Amino acid sequence: MVSDYIDSVTKGFKTSFIPAPFRSGEKYSPEDFLADLVAGVTVAIILIPHAMAVALIAGLPAVYGLYAAIPGFIASLWGSSKHLSTGPVAIVSFLTLTSLLPLAEPGSAEFIALAATLALLVGVIQLFMGLFRLGFVLQLIPHSAIIGFASAAAAIIVTTQIPNLLGFETERHELVVQNIFEIFAGLPYLVPLTATIGAIAIGILYLCKFLPKTFPGTLVVLLVGIIASYVFNLGEQGVALVKEIPSVLPTFQFPTFSVGLFLELFPKAAIIALVGFVEAYAISRAIAQKTGQKLDTGQELVGQGLANIVVGMFRGYPVSGSFMRTAVNVNAGARTAIAAVVAAAITVLALLFLAPFLSLLPKTILAAIVIISAIPLINPGRLMKTYAISRTDGIVAFITFIFAFLLKPDDAIFIGVVVALVLFVRQTVWGAKVVENGIDTDWNTLRDINEPGNIETFPNVLVIRIGMPMYYANAAHIIRLLTEQVRLRKQKSSERLEHVVINFSGVSYIDATAMEKLEEFIKDLHEENITLQGIFLRITVHDAIKRNPDMPEIPVLRNSNELRNIGTAK
Repeated sequence: MVSDYIDSVTKGFKTSFIPAPFRSGEKYSPEDFLADLVAGVTVAIILIPHAMAVALIAGLPAVYGLYAAIPGFIASLWGSSKHLSTGPVAIVSFLTLTSLLPLAEPGSAEFIALAATLALLVGVIQLFMGLFRLGFVLQLIPHSAIIGFASAAAAIIVTTQIPNLLGFETERHELVVQNIFEIFAGLPYLVPLTATIGAIAIGILYLCKFLPKTFPGTLVVLLVGIIASYVFNLGEQGVALVKEIPSVLPTFQFPTFSVGLFLELFPKAAIIALVGFVEAYAISRAIAQKTGQKLDTGQELVGQGLANIVVGMFRGYPVSGSFMRTAVNVNAGARTAIAAVVAAAITVLALLFLAPFLSLLPKTILAAIVIISAIPLINPGRLMKTYAISRTDGIVAFITFIFAFLLKPDDAIFIGVVVALVLFVRQTVWGAKVVENGIDTDWNTLRDINEPGNIETFPNVLVIRIGMPMYYANAAHIIRLLTEQVRLRKQKSSERLEHVVINFSGVSYIDATAMEKLEEFIKDLHEENITLQGIFLRITVHDAIKRNPDMPEIPVLRNSNELRNIGTAK
């Protein structure tokens, strides 16, 4: 197993830094380029206004959304998905805001520098995980916690944009509840013209949802807003506009670090790295199921990591995969990662030549774009469905959802993970299944005596199946259940119990603590002249028991016939 892991890591180091077109070895035709060109243009039309809009969620000027969007093509070239569109997304932008809010004022030069540093850290974490094939760590974040957090984050994102939508300013706090109070306090100061423009933008964007996905609804709203701003001079009438956008590309600037800053940002970066990648990989997997493309978790981590590292070095902030833009990319006919390169190139051209026009855009329209995109993500029905499927998962989802409002949102994810682990341990400890078995005479195999069918049992033999691995946390409880089964048999049967046979088929692992408890159980049986035997031991369990010099010998039965031979059938 270790050698296989080392081989995987070695292979990863050799191939991970090769761009996708060269890694795959596939030929690239003029027809492929034409398809990618059309898809890239289509995605860029959505990307430009959306990137500017979600930058506001992160507490950054709108132009930094474009700065973060441009390097997104790196994730496509070095990742494993041909269609994933990487760039600024709402949830990661929201986590960026909540992570940096205690450290600097949103929109300030210090805040902008910290956002770039955060992106670099996120990228390094993802790249490290990809190169060393640590994608399994993602399994520590239960999907139910992500479901709860996504719904809560979407609702909170909507609240963050209400001031921009209605034209008033509020002080931002770490706790969502405080921000909601600030919104209610600011409602009397809304700007009627700003609120009217925002409402119209939301109405247009809502109607555009009934049109084909490739229809550029956000671009239409953006153009109408810019024209209206210019014609009616909205900036002079109290409508807040996007701040001046410089017609230059972001310059290279390596973020500065200190030990204190690293210790402060690293845990936040780890959460963003994991949540951002979970979102990106879930999107990639959903698209891959339709296209038949094979995905590589490690390579996808490398792609996302490299993109975030470059974003951090060019004054951006953390990025991830976007479901909306990825769906548009696929529907527009994208064939390779070159479509992402085209989208990035068009974003560069827009930044260089359209910046003066983009500066005229009312902030309320960007807020409308964010709100109309976030509302569908508020999905209480999915929370209820999760609870209906699994009560444990449902509890985790609801707890994460609730604590996202009561505490800092990134703390809610941590709480969700802890609750999921606690419930899992509780399930393995108190949910241990220890049932009496008999021989199914139709199939000549062991089965629960309470199941329907012809089950053969023996008055002097008790067969018990343990249905899960035995380890330090559940060992004592399992032994109590075994002892209880022995006691019940003695009460029910007039014949003396001579043999206890443990069906180990459900035990895939046994640790030292469990063996100590099992050893005590065997000694207690011997004091009552009852022998203990095993059946259906896995090799790993059998070898672990053999390696313990203090463990009494457990005779092993090979099959149901040998079991039948030691008992007297009813």
